[in-house]
Amino acid sequence: MDLPGEIISLIGSFLDPQHLFVSIQLSRRWNHFLVPRLWRHLYDTSYHWPQVLKQTSSIMQATTTTKATETWTETDSEWLRDLFVKYGHHIRTLDVSSPALIAAISSAGTCTQLQSFRISSIRYRGGGWYMPIWLSHDSNQQQQPIAPLEAPGPLVSPIFEGHLLPNPAARPPMEDKLEYWNLVQHVWLLVRQNLGLQRLTLCKDISELAIVSADFIHDTLSPLQDLEEFEFSPPELDLDRYLSMLPKLRSFSSDLGHIDRRDLQRPYRQLSSLSIHLTTIPCPRLFALLKNLPGLVSLRIAGFDDRGWSVDRVKDFLGEVPINLQELYFGPYQWINYRDHEVATLLIPTLTRLTTIVVLRENSETARAVGLYCRHLKVFRQAIDETTLHPVSGHQMAPNLLCGILDSCPDLEELDAISHKFEAQRLLECYWASSRLIMFRVQIIGVERLTAEQEVVMETLDDSGQLRLAINTDLQQDLLSENEREAVSQLQRCRQQQQELLSRMSHQWPSLKTLCFGHEYRNYRLHELDEPPYYEVDGVEYLRYGGPIPNTLELSLESGLDRLSTLNDLEVFGFEGLDHRIGKAELEWMAVSWPRLKTMRGLQESKLPSVEVDKHTRELREYFQTLRPEVAHAAKKISLGLGLY
Repeated sequence: MDLPGEIISLIGSFLDPQHLFVSIQLSRRWNHFLVPRLWRHLYDTSYHWPQVLKQTSSIMQATTTTKATETWTETDSEWLRDLFVKYGHHIRTLDVSSPALIAAISSAGTCTQLQSFRISSIRYRGGGWYMPIWLSHDSNQQQQPIAPLEAPGPLVSPIFEGHLLPNPAARPPMEDKLEYWNLVQHVWLLVRQNLGLQRLTLCKDISELAIVSADFIHDTLSPLQDLEEFEFSPPELDLDRYLSMLPKLRSFSSDLGHIDRRDLQRPYRQLSSLSIHLTTIPCPRLFALLKNLPGLVSLRIAGFDDRGWSVDRVKDFLGEVPINLQELYFGPYQWINYRDHEVATLLIPTLTRLTTIVVLRENSETARAVGLYCRHLKVFRQAIDETTLHPVSGHQMAPNLLCGILDSCPDLEELDAISHKFEAQRLLECYWASSRLIMFRVQIIGVERLTAEQEVVMETLDDSGQLRLAINTDLQQDLLSENEREAVSQLQRCRQQQQELLSRMSHQWPSLKTLCFGHEYRNYRLHELDEPPYYEVDGVEYLRYGGPIPNTLELSLESGLDRLSTLNDLEVFGFEGLDHRIGKAELEWMAVSWPRLKTMRGLQESKLPSVEVDKHTRELREYFQTLRPEVAHAAKKISLGLGLY
């Protein structure tokens, strides 16, 4: 009871919502200092908040009755509204998805001090799932104006008269049309009640459910003079108007609609991040953005249309204006080889200060242009990790496309392109300009491994005890047959090549945290074929996915794995799909040499359908778990546009 309020508040800063809720019941003094902290950040999708809300309501009603569900309906509106009438003025961050909850907060009228308001998606009230809003994709329907539907209910406020109409393309469940019609209105009312907003995120469901007039959006946003981050998807993006009325806007993101045909009318220095996910930008718009947004650091687009543009026209248009862009993200809609030449010749040469580029695939001309013009590059990343390295689409990229980036970028920190292949000898011939690499995710192929016949020869020599002598000394060479000498010579070349490669990595990149040489390599779509290649073991049918990728790193201690002993910071090590020789001795070495290892990719249980369990892999995994039980064995989650979503 005698603790100073500052100490109580400090204690509260270490507590999660559930424990804060317990603490405010200790005494009036604790309640006074901790209630504002409990209510400062409200995330209705977090683990504790639904129960905190219900328990608080129970205390207010002096009853022990609580609801078991974590979703709310219209029947909850009264007690929810009473709750926010009392506590809404404490909230600074609001991240919600429940329509009933949004309606209660809006109608309470006390939640007026928000600094951040976010609706990431709308939770379908029936079972806690996120409700998809389906849009019509009929091309003929899109080309013709669609008559607006009749509103399913009255307007919540007269301010929406003439400015809000149901979207006929939206398809919410019939029984929920009124609820979602009211939801959109309450969302906009909440925005208008909070003039001090700094961050505002309205998911695309809000745009799809109802059509809001441009004038209403302008009247709603123009008072938000402190707004710094805004995510919204209007039917048509009038960026010039938004930047004119929001002087502090630093970040704008949209994934629906189209860029307005008008160019920016003047330079705007406040915007540093622009994301337009699902729109291909015409060249005039793209270079107008680069020219008139001198503070733009990050640009995320799906691609651009170069029709009518050339290198000379780009130079004339930009003149002497320096382009300060540092991060460029091409989304998954820039298809294989799509606009590769245009990106390489028109866009990349203007981005000499680029530090990060994320692309769908390492298109050949784009990759070479990045190495030539972007000497300050720190991050090169592929936008999508596929589920297989097998050429499902029949497209095979040429290897060594990224050698120019290794050669020319001394600040490079991440080379995250697992679909790209380096040939081992070509990689050794490259000049590795950077010594700062912390991530290296690529395939290394073309290693001089033994043929199947040579493997048999070496096994015979190994059984006879002559193998070690033959490898380490020339005294026994005369006693070997020609085939045996060739096999020994091949093994020596192979191990020398791998030892040299791994030694160079170890000395050049001692700060590596992620080192991966492979990914799930088998064609996961084989089970969809008309006549998949099945085989039977003990009466059980399995799919024949094929063997590992040939001519890859062996990763045995004899072939140089121990050369990576300097990688004391290594956290992720991957060798999926490699024809490796990792055994218990190698695992014992890893367990000791990499104390910070968190994830291993290569020994995890396969999730492929109808795949036979690899008993040897399972034994190795179980053995390493006895050595390092805290290390996770899992494949990398498939990304849908790194840096984009």
